[in-house]
Amino acid sequence: MNNNMKATLASIIMSTLFFIASYFILYLLFDYFNPPITEDGHKYMPIGNVFYSGITAFTATILFFIIIRKYIKRKL
Repeated sequence: MNNNMKATLASIIMSTLFFIASYFILYLLFDYFNPPITEDGHKYMPIGNVFYSGITAFTATILFFIIIRKYIKRKL
């Protein structure tokens, strides 16, 4: 396996872990700042928070992949 493939594989693994962690953390943040409770106290499914955290985590993961790939490629 050449260095280019090693850099890509390492970047994909790290980006996947970053996506999972950031999705969870962002969901908790969105849920904290926009709690899924109506004005009269009823709870509901926070599908908006799930959607927003997914989109934000996906965008951050793409940027993370590009940055970490350049960094790893330079180190190898």
